[in-house]
Amino acid sequence: MNIVTPDLRRSLTRGGFSLVEVVLAVGIMALGVVTILGLLPHGLEMTRKTANEQAETRIIDQIVGEMQSVDWGTLDSQQAQIRYFDDQGLEIEATTQGFDILLNYVVQVTIPTADVRLPTNSDTSGIDQNLRRVMIKMIAAPLKNFDFTNPSSGVPIKVFTQLVANTALATNLP
Repeated sequence: MNIVTPDLRRSLTRGGFSLVEVVLAVGIMALGVVTILGLLPHGLEMTRKTANEQAETRIIDQIVGEMQSVDWGTLDSQQAQIRYFDDQGLEIEATTQGFDILLNYVVQVTIPTADVRLPTNSDTSGIDQNLRRVMIKMIAAPLKNFDFTNPSSGVPIKVFTQLVANTALATNLP
């Protein structure tokens, strides 16, 4: 015969969780999961914005680096260029297979004819003959034939301006 002693009964009833404890634990866990899921869209949006900013920075750095290394005489006579880039900020040619799928950024590079004026302490005109302004207009949209002179409404254009120095002067110094 099995005789249940009071000590045995107490040890059997205290061995698990009560229904109230389980419901409270599940409720607290559900609250935490719902809070984390609420933050997920914000995190994804921040990741997308960061990736776009990195691609735009890569594009600007590439263009300014090319302008810095080009022959100074060529730079003065250069016409406005339209260039195309993918979502990583890597340049793609219009003849590339799958161009329409890869296209993410359209960029116009111009060198304004206005002289670069710098503040000086002398009485000269302040025009610096060894600097050129490079203007980069960029849209983050796959519009191959976008007209930067008459932009359509709703497409934001980011404009970046950079000064490029004549590096030939540094190589000709004694």
